[in-house]
Amino acid sequence: MKKNLVAAVIAAVLSVALGGASAAVVRSDFNLDAEGWATGKINLSGLLPAVDDAFTGAVGHDPIAGTLRTGDLYPWTTFRSSAAYSGDKSAYFGGSISYDLQDSQNDGNPFPNIAILGDAGRMIFIATPPPATGSLTHYDFALDTSAGWWTNNPFALVATDAYIQAVLANVHGIWINADWKTGDDQGNDDSRLDNVCLRDARSSCTVGLIPEPAALTLFGLAIGLLGLSRSDSRAAARRQR
Repeated sequence: MKKNLVAAVIAAVLSVALGGASAAVVRSDFNLDAEGWATGKINLSGLLPAVDDAFTGAVGHDPIAGTLRTGDLYPWTTFRSSAAYSGDKSAYFGGSISYDLQDSQNDGNPFPNIAILGDAGRMIFIATPPPATGSLTHYDFALDTSAGWWTNNPFALVATDAYIQAVLANVHGIWINADWKTGDDQGNDDSRLDNVCLRDARSSCTVGLIPEPAALTLFGLAIGLLGLSRSDSRAAARRQR
């Protein structure tokens, strides 16, 4: 009876500890297939980017390199995220979105690199210089004001934390630029995407989970109880000899 009670306590403590330290990470490594990703479009609304939420097209997959790939399919081609990156992503505020990107052609000018669309047409985006042409460039953008997100309102204001949170409350999708050269590239463009990772503030894209101090304390308590239970079992066995 005592042994069963200790086991139940250990199970409860571990459940609380691991639950409090649960990671929130969405990853796409494209090693096997496109994982539900597609191509999309960016349009211009005045001088500001506007993603085409109604459009989804086919995307290429390189099984040897384990990357997504696309040419210049539309006036402004993008990679569009799978359904795993949509919905309520409020828990990811303060975390980040990261990925590796390459494009074989560019104008050398900065363009919108990534855009995230929420409800009521709210969109946040970040413009950067182009990625490398011969290798993947790594990007990691914090999901808060420290990254310098812009809004797509008529005045192109810097996004506040409240605006970013409003977008994350119901994400319609993530668009990553695959077209860094102006004009018709005549099929010669080769853009690639790899290692996309959306994470919350407590998690890591490489090791997954960073437990909170309270969770570590509870985990230590469970280990202590387990050791006590084993000690009692050994003592009982000696008494029966």
